[in-house]
Amino acid sequence: MRYLFLAMILGACLVVGMFGFRGHKFSDTPVELFPDMDRQERINAQSRSSFFADGVGARVPVAGVLPMGFSIPSRPVEDGEALLDGFSLPGSYFNSGRIGEHYGDGMPKGIPVDQAMLARGRERFGIYCAICHGASGNGEGTLANFGNMRPIANLHMPQFSDSSNPQYRPDGEIFEIITIGRARMGPYGSVIPAADRWAIIAYVRALQDAAKKATVPAKDNATATAKVPVEVPATTE
Repeated sequence: MRYLFLAMILGACLVVGMFGFRGHKFSDTPVELFPDMDRQERINAQSRSSFFADGVGARVPVAGVLPMGFSIPSRPVEDGEALLDGFSLPGSYFNSGRIGEHYGDGMPKGIPVDQAMLARGRERFGIYCAICHGASGNGEGTLANFGNMRPIANLHMPQFSDSSNPQYRPDGEIFEIITIGRARMGPYGSVIPAADRWAIIAYVRALQDAAKKATVPAKDNATATAKVPVEVPATTE
């Protein structure tokens, strides 16, 4: 019996020691077994810091440092000219797909649609787009048969290929979709330079033209189907 009372007293002391008396306030920091990185040695935005001699927490980047994937433009974007090495910079049709508040249509000034550009567009389309939209752009890519990916845009539908359709997406809108994404499609603006986005759009337009020419009326008023390949070089290197 003596050991039972001793065990009860020790248990009570343990409970009081762990949880304290009800309503009692501690001035010391409580013991945290699992802090989960709730408190870290860091500097909040726009706050001062005694770690640096000037007391300023926000530090100026080292001179000459550039964000990865960017280079210093040779002229301001307000000039409206193409920045061939730029990514998602505002201010011009080349970089935004917009002319004022409206989407533009057609290629930006200074961007020739030649065999080299189409070849580049086919290469980039195959890397970034065909996995979902299919090699021909019909929306039957590899991922169309996995998970809950459907519907995937068929780029030959009238809203993409027929400029007279009320829901037609002009080149500038497609550029913006590639840049920031839409619906289930994620953004590619950080991985595909602007010039390559326009090359992809030019190649998609070539695919659409080829699909339209693939069906021609026969002499007997029947419909004959002919394969019309997009003639572009195999590589751009």
